[in-house]
Amino acid sequence: MNDDADRQINDYLTGILLRYFRNAVAVEVERPDIDSSQDLDLLRLHWAISCSIKRLVAHLLANPHEIQAVLEFRTREDDSRVRGRLDSRATVMKRMLARQPTVMVCLEPVRNYSSGPNHVLTWVLEQSWRLITRFAEMLPLNASYLGEVEGCSLGLETIRRFEPIRQAAKQLDLTRRPSPQAVWDASRSRRPLYVLASNAYRTLLAVETGDETAIAEMLNETLLGPLEAWRRFELAVGLGMARALAAVLSRRMSLRSIVGGNPIAQVGNYEIHWQSQTGAWHEPPLQPAEKVVSKLLIHYGIPEGSDRPDLVVRNSSLNKVVSIAEVKYFSGDTSDGADALRAAADQLVRYARGYRDFEQLDSLLDHSIIALTYMSNGANSKPRPYGVPVVVDFEGMLQKELERWARDVITTYDAETLVAV
Repeated sequence: MNDDADRQINDYLTGILLRYFRNAVAVEVERPDIDSSQDLDLLRLHWAISCSIKRLVAHLLANPHEIQAVLEFRTREDDSRVRGRLDSRATVMKRMLARQPTVMVCLEPVRNYSSGPNHVLTWVLEQSWRLITRFAEMLPLNASYLGEVEGCSLGLETIRRFEPIRQAAKQLDLTRRPSPQAVWDASRSRRPLYVLASNAYRTLLAVETGDETAIAEMLNETLLGPLEAWRRFELAVGLGMARALAAVLSRRMSLRSIVGGNPIAQVGNYEIHWQSQTGAWHEPPLQPAEKVVSKLLIHYGIPEGSDRPDLVVRNSSLNKVVSIAEVKYFSGDTSDGADALRAAADQLVRYARGYRDFEQLDSLLDHSIIALTYMSNGANSKPRPYGVPVVVDFEGMLQKELERWARDVITTYDAETLVAV
């Protein structure tokens, strides 16, 4: 697969990559395929660690003197002391009314941070700090996002202790977003600090309104995913299976955060598990050749390990695995997929033995999937008999070929239609 094909896979599973909270590396997207209604909250978290916020934080740490207050005058009464400019008329009237010859009325200068540009600056800083704090609470200890989150969090913590920022936070209503006029004033300021704040705020607005260009630019700065392309392809297949089930059931697909053994997606009663045996797995009896391999490994002092299917579909209402998928990633330039198909078929049979007795293997294999990155050997050119897994490639997934598989699974296993076999 070339870089363009890898990017197409990244685009396809952007919704899952947003939830990939494990050890990861930066990935690139071009046209991210996301559901704004489900993913908006996660997009806001990415905005909080985006370059627009990092630039603002770095500039403010280096140039705290750029925070500009508005000088206002407050009327103050004092005895024998003048604080600011004396208001002669008010002083005379006060002395006459109070019959106190030493009273002074003056206009005391005070700094006010409630200007429009300061509203933009303080709101952006406060909002990004709250989002980053929540982001950190969501992440496991091995998440690569932690480095980015902690770096931004430390800078924001320092900034929030600046006296001008503290004063602005007290004087402004941060539950109310800055007005368009305030954003305009900030963008026209001669101080770079306020221009950076307005840029960060406008980036957030663009992301919230679903601007594809703004979202793609932001995600290319922040999005992380599995290092290996084959892992991303496995996740793409899992997403394709979930979408197919959602389309056939006319149900909403729910994506989950990828942090442990939980399903990566759920549609109704159907859960999609990635790299997890699920609780339904039982170790099958060893075949003669497998016993020989086990004996050799024991001699070498190497643990045998355990089989783990790439993807498992479980019907939670029946507490039963209804499908497994074996995914093979390879370059279409160097292979026609035949070797990958052979290996996948062998593994599917071995995995199926962990979920069914040997006499019932066909019932599970009939609803299972072999997913290849590229297919040109005519694996689907013949009618598929009972007990033969579905074969699909990435292009077929994009053409919704998995919906036929989903319809067969639901017809066979859904508790609301037919009694499960």
